[in-house]
Amino acid sequence: MNLRMRHWCIGMIFTGYCSEAVSVSELWLDRYAYDAIQQGFNKKDISVYDKKRASINGYPLAAYTDYRAFLFDISYKTPTQVNQFSTEYSDYPFSVSIRADYLNALITSENWKALTEYQITLPRDQDYQCWYYTAHYHQGNTAFAFKGAESLWLNGESVSSACNELFSYWTQVGEKTDVEILQRALLAVNSRNPRLITYLRKLVSNEQSQDVLTEMLELYQKPNKMIMRFETKKDNSFNRAYAQTMFMHVVRHDVARAYPTFQFLMDHFKFEEGEFQPGLEFAAVRLLEAKDQNVIEWRDQVFKNSRNKTALEQRIRLAIRKADWKGIQHWVLKLPEENITSYRWQYWLGRSEIELGDKATGEARLKRISGERHFYSVAAAISLNRQVKYPIARAEVNSGKLSMYESDIARVHELLALGKEGAAKSQWRHLISRTPMKDKALLTAYAKQQKWQAFVHDATLVGQLWDYIYLRFPVHYYDAFERYGKKHKVDVISLLSLTRQESGFSPFAHSPVGALGLMQVLPSTAAYITDKYDISYKQRTELFNVEKNIEIGSRYLGHLLNHYDQNRIFAYAAYNAGPTMVSVWRRQSNPNIDIFAYIEGISFKETRVYVKNILMFEMYYREIMGRKGHFLTQAESNWHP
Repeated sequence: MNLRMRHWCIGMIFTGYCSEAVSVSELWLDRYAYDAIQQGFNKKDISVYDKKRASINGYPLAAYTDYRAFLFDISYKTPTQVNQFSTEYSDYPFSVSIRADYLNALITSENWKALTEYQITLPRDQDYQCWYYTAHYHQGNTAFAFKGAESLWLNGESVSSACNELFSYWTQVGEKTDVEILQRALLAVNSRNPRLITYLRKLVSNEQSQDVLTEMLELYQKPNKMIMRFETKKDNSFNRAYAQTMFMHVVRHDVARAYPTFQFLMDHFKFEEGEFQPGLEFAAVRLLEAKDQNVIEWRDQVFKNSRNKTALEQRIRLAIRKADWKGIQHWVLKLPEENITSYRWQYWLGRSEIELGDKATGEARLKRISGERHFYSVAAAISLNRQVKYPIARAEVNSGKLSMYESDIARVHELLALGKEGAAKSQWRHLISRTPMKDKALLTAYAKQQKWQAFVHDATLVGQLWDYIYLRFPVHYYDAFERYGKKHKVDVISLLSLTRQESGFSPFAHSPVGALGLMQVLPSTAAYITDKYDISYKQRTELFNVEKNIEIGSRYLGHLLNHYDQNRIFAYAAYNAGPTMVSVWRRQSNPNIDIFAYIEGISFKETRVYVKNILMFEMYYREIMGRKGHFLTQAESNWHP
């Protein structure tokens, strides 16, 4: 490392001021030169870089100007040169992002040869996939290109316009036939995309195919007409696929029609073994609460023939809701081996063994999964009446061990000093992603020391630092949470835990469904709660205010806790999915189940995970804040429907 650079790092990182080796004025001169170079690039003028680059060799961000210079004529670079640049600057996030820069340049210049040499595997992004196959077409790999075109075309959603050229070549040689168009129409039904079917109807080459698509649109709108429309259809591979697709559409709209429609299709078509299984599983998971005995027997026969993990887990949850311990055992043991050995299903196997009289085997199974940082490890300890234990890892800042990362950290400091938080985050994530596990925790502890809260959160996720709860669970806005918690009779631990789950303590979080702020309050919920409890509130933007969001969110959580007699499980489930769904799940439950069965029986995966997470987060926050408490209250432990 350059001596000047090293002193800059030591001064800025570990003592908070510049050392004598680099005065403040020298730093500002570097910044001035750096900015001048960047402004030159913005004006497409590389001469400033050529003149001033040598003067900022010791500046932490100097390499960012090398990146801009390399981009200046990137379309003329060879794949070898780009790969060498990525290797040389591997400490920087642009060593990764330059791939997109180069691909874009090659696409613009239509340098197909270089593109196929540089991009040797299928890209993840659909746009680049289109250009990848287009490049191979231009290089004479037509069979490969057209196979790719078909895979991109067979999509129930709209496909990127970047594929238009590729699709044009594919169509010109006659490989996009009515067969492919009809296959895509079936995918459009599954994707609930009738507009695509309307578009595809314009592309078919004959009246027969057009009639099929017209009928498909009609059945999409009126699925109850399916049996009538299929009575005269011949038994062939397309009509069987068509039948299965429309069967699932019928089930989606009216699950009561599933069994009679299935009976008709089995009489009318000769499906090959397993051919109709996806459709049957689609129906079976929607018939979990069926009452008709014939339907129940048919449904369970579908599950017996299933190897679908997701479908089988839904059947297990039904057995859990009904306190059917033999059923729990039966269905868990049909899962793939790697799923059976999970904490979740080991817990329920252990519980079922105990309930069915094999107490020694069941308790031994629960003991094997206890002592870990997992919801069902905790549940196992509680079921055994044992102390809840879990691993906790700690990391402390060590200046000596950080020395190897001085350059990386200096770049983050300087980017933040220049107000470039987005670039600083990218640099930080890149650093965390390429360091050994022990150093990820060390760097995250340093970020916490620097009060880089968003960086700490990112680092624990990127670094998978699950056991480092003192890093993963910050105590932000404590005064406000404590104040409103006391006012609305909600434990501050609960407020912190729910907020950690909802937004990760981001005041400006905005969910896809419109929930806003720290506690992710919906504007409609805010309007209801503020009106009911006479809280000042005028507009939705107030929910981005920390104090107002906590005031309203804590009042709503307190409202739910009061409604459910302080049962946090119901309150959290209602906060996430709404009180109506909580009532539905309670009605579906057997009177003999306990609270763990209720939680696992929640049919919405998001809500199920949500409730488990917050209960675990409360346990972590009690540890962090030195608070005593139990995983479940006495009332929650004793709850039955």
